[in-house]
Amino acid sequence: MRTAILVSLCATSALTAMAAEPPRPSPPLTIERLGAPAVQLSQYRGKVVALAFISTTCPHCQDLTKLLGPLSREYVLRGVQVLECAFNDEAQPNMAAFLQQFQPPFPVGWTSRAAAMAYLQRTILDPKPLYVPHMVFLDRRGIIRADCPGESDFFKDPATNIRAELEKLLKPPK
Repeated sequence: MRTAILVSLCATSALTAMAAEPPRPSPPLTIERLGAPAVQLSQYRGKVVALAFISTTCPHCQDLTKLLGPLSREYVLRGVQVLECAFNDEAQPNMAAFLQQFQPPFPVGWTSRAAAMAYLQRTILDPKPLYVPHMVFLDRRGIIRADCPGESDFFKDPATNIRAELEKLLKPPK
């Protein structure tokens, strides 16, 4: 029994430590797009940004894209910008088919795996895999306020959790 309690406390402590990571300025990120200018993440300063890192071939990422469509329409007039950035090896050649199939009403593009890993403060030496989808939420000043890895509980109910993050970031500053 003591072991189970200790394991539970350690797990809770680890989750709290991850959730308590201090906010940090968003590093630069360029998202290449088909038939459109590249997106610089910094061009959305002044807006709340919901940025999803995806793989174009991942069913969970495709489901997230379907979910983000209506959410982006709902929140656009409140100053929210939704973006998706694929970084799988076949992202660029798959992008046309991906866009045709899902028709997202927000910018979707790609970057290199190295650029995505650097943005998410991960290295190739990191033994933990980078699961997708992975969402990052930026406030109006370009500060990362939430970083939600693909393996986190955040994705057990993404619609509710995305709304909660957006609502938190849309509240007037105190």
